Amino acid sequence: MRVCILTTVLDAYKGGNHLPLLSALPEVQFTILANRTKPEHHDLPENVRVEILHARIGQYYFGCADRLFALAVIRRHPPHHAFWKQFDVIHLNQTMGPALLALRKTGVPLCFFIHHPVSADLGIALQESSFLEGLFWRMKYFFLLRWQKRFCRTLPHVVTVSRTAAERIAADYGCDATRIHIVPNGVDTGQFVPNNDALSEFDVIAVGAFIHPRKGFRYLIDVYRRLSERGLKIADVGRRSAGQQKILRDIPNVRIFGTVRQEALVDLMRRSAVLISTSLYEGFGLSLIEALACGRPAFAFDAGAVGEVLSPIDPSLVVPIRDTAGLAARVIRFLQLPPAERAERGRGYRDAVTRLYPQKQSANRLRELYALLLAEKRQVR
Repeated sequence: MRVCILTTVLDAYKGGNHLPLLSALPEVQFTILANRTKPEHHDLPENVRVEILHARIGQYYFGCADRLFALAVIRRHPPHHAFWKQFDVIHLNQTMGPALLALRKTGVPLCFFIHHPVSADLGIALQESSFLEGLFWRMKYFFLLRWQKRFCRTLPHVVTVSRTAAERIAADYGCDATRIHIVPNGVDTGQFVPNNDALSEFDVIAVGAFIHPRKGFRYLIDVYRRLSERGLKIADVGRRSAGQQKILRDIPNVRIFGTVRQEALVDLMRRSAVLISTSLYEGFGLSLIEALACGRPAFAFDAGAVGEVLSPIDPSLVVPIRDTAGLAARVIRFLQLPPAERAERGRGYRDAVTRLYPQKQSANRLRELYALLLAEKRQVR
């Protein structure tokens, strides 16, 4: 089977670009068509090749990147072009420039992936902003919201990563729930493994880009301050704005790592005792299960699919949304447990993640989806 994945930016360890997931399907040949890659260089799996457009498409907001990327794709490979004839499935990875709907003329089945709906991003931004800031956010998402809704209503196969996200998509966009497929995230338990050292270099780690209000940076800062007052050591990992970095530098015991390579991220997670998340909406929360696979608890706000993902493992990991005092308290209580009990809980977390969210399961779900699309195409013929 041959699959073309379209995405504006290739970030090899996120969402539908997740290279470990693609490599778990060695019988599928993937071509990733993107405008650019993240700065980090990656060793591509044998079944993955990448084609970069290098078009000038601007930023994500206001729909610039999606619209111009779609036009660049159609200019490079029009719907009648022989390029599309080599594929069995076209996989649109959270890219929704209207011109991409022309790919229906190729005769190749399309599936549209949404990792977290734009409606959720906008909703959180409005909740966390002043009236004037809210107007600006509405402008930023004006086209993106409408395009995502249009794609969901137009294309026969919409895919997301959790039941919670599927329900949100159906409710917000009036999309037929029977056309929404779920391919949950899975964790590579061969890469994310426990650190057997008795002591951790960091007590707490937080991972991800916190530029968007959805990630809850102001709540993260409050948790950091509460933990720092107790003398806990904190590893802060991911993209931060200049203003956010300034705030972080004023908090004792916080070490700022910025954006790091995947290998360094895994190492830092293994060298930390607890992962925390203050996100105000998650379609799934891949970093949560990655930490659990390392035998580390992941305490997170009950936002989006967090409860769906973590409650079957340990309901105490789920904290009421925006309850920074409660989140800090649960971290402290865990760190006060005897080392033997912490180690035992860690083994339980890893066992549960291995059982509930193996990467093989995600790969199988994705394979089944592609097979369904291919079977429907054959029936039409």
